[in-house]
Amino acid sequence: MHALELVNLADESLLPCQVTTQADGKTYELRLTRASASPIRVHSSIDFEDALRQLRAELEQQNLLLLCNRYRRDAFVSSMSRQMSEGLSCYLVVAGEPVSPELLADSLGPAPRSDVVTAEEASKFINEWIASFDD
Repeated sequence: MHALELVNLADESLLPCQVTTQADGKTYELRLTRASASPIRVHSSIDFEDALRQLRAELEQQNLLLLCNRYRRDAFVSSMSRQMSEGLSCYLVVAGEPVSPELLADSLGPAPRSDVVTAEEASKFINEWIASFDD
């Protein structure tokens, strides 16, 4: 179980929550619980990374962001990190620098509000980071 916080994008208020993971070899489930709200459950037959993408989309529809490493601007998930962790680890990349094994992080580890962005903003940063190696 991971004790985390959600940020409400309307007023930047913080809401405590818990995220639990469960896998049975065929299905990967994430369950987010918080006070005064129904739990959010997402399932994937691929891995937890796929479930994290679904959870992010669901939360963004509710105008919420989960303050975890995977939802940081600089979080990058490689195919190798997905395979090694069932999709529960990501790299925290630095602009202009290649992926470093020292920067491997728990996707559901807590992250500061200043680093967590929408999926669209994160995708833009990662695409720019990747493009910086094309030169």
